[in-house]
Parts: sequence; C-alpha cells; structure tokens
Amino acid sequence: MDIIATDPSLTPAPPALIARAEALVREYGARCFWFWHPDAKIQTLQDIQLVIKELRRNGGSKAWLAAQELKECL
Repeated sequence: MDIIATDPSLTPAPPALIARAEALVREYGARCFWFWHPDAKIQTLQDIQLVIKELRRNGGSKAWLAAQELKECL
C-alpha cells in the first residue's frame, strides 16, 4: 500500500522546492538540523515546513530570511 496515496497529510513537494530546501539544510547544517539523519530525504511539503521551522528557530536572521523565501514558495 502506498502511504503517500492514502495519507493526504503527505503531499509530495515540487522538485525545485526540494532542491532549495536541501541546499538550506546543507548550508545551515548542525546549527539548525542537528537531529537530521544524513540519509534523510526531503520529499513532502511537510518536510519543507519542518525545514522552515528549524531555520526560523535556530538559524539567526539570515536563516530566517531564507525560511521566509522558502515559505513564499509553498
């Protein structure tokens, strides 16, 4: 059974948005994403929202602005 197809809370994210979020996870690394498993993949809009949340919470003003830009793409 495909979880994504049956769970409406797991909406796939567009590839360009995934790429931007992955770049921000790499850029802000351990400061914002200390809990992030190295093999974890960003796949859903909910993953993107987690990236935004952690950038805002732990990243400082530059990260907050990057999070805002990412949020505007949702």
